[in-house]
Amino acid sequence: MYIIVVGGGAVGSGLARELIASPDHEVVLIEESGARANELRAELGEMVVHGDGTEVVVLGAAGAGRADLLIAVTADDGRNLVACEVGKHWFHIARTIARVDDQRNEGLFRMLGIDATVSAAAAVLAQLETSLPEHTVVPLMRLQGSGLEVVDLHVQEGSDAAGKAIRDLQLPRQTVISLVIGLDGAPRIPSGDTVLQNGDELIAVIAQGAESELRRLFATPLAPESDAVERGG
Repeated sequence: MYIIVVGGGAVGSGLARELIASPDHEVVLIEESGARANELRAELGEMVVHGDGTEVVVLGAAGAGRADLLIAVTADDGRNLVACEVGKHWFHIARTIARVDDQRNEGLFRMLGIDATVSAAAAVLAQLETSLPEHTVVPLMRLQGSGLEVVDLHVQEGSDAAGKAIRDLQLPRQTVISLVIGLDGAPRIPSGDTVLQNGDELIAVIAQGAESELRRLFATPLAPESDAVERGG
């Protein structure tokens, strides 16, 4: 696969290093700053191109005409959008991925045909949720153009889902539980008869926006305020 990475900052250069580790990938990294490009070229070699990755001439010289994938990860959402738009509509690159720092821009990127967006903020929030003992629903990936996303669910003690068969759960519309991993770490493909236990981890496809409904189903219920006050004092 021929891949063009636009942006040689920490994200872009780290991504390029990972990609070139695979013998199946041919990678070009475009960096606008001359000093930074020289620094990266000393480490990574001729795969580093100095230039503006939003310009047709620069992308053409980098081989965009034969590229399979363009990934724009500069620190500027606007530049990432332009680079992907030029790659897709001028060079007909099959797949484009853009870094989006301002989550308010994600809808615009999707509307303009960018195949996938990567939000640093969303990634940090997902990691934070995973690190918290009370986390219940962790977004993993959006399925572009479908209104669906893949999530990681955890069955908490005392939740409405614990001890019930999947067919008996009042799941939100379009929810499909595709994998159940028990406390023993063994994955299994569930059926409607599969009974969920405390601590089970699930991989599911859900409608975007259904997270709060699933949290109510899989999370430990909050204690009534009167009980909490009584315990506290």
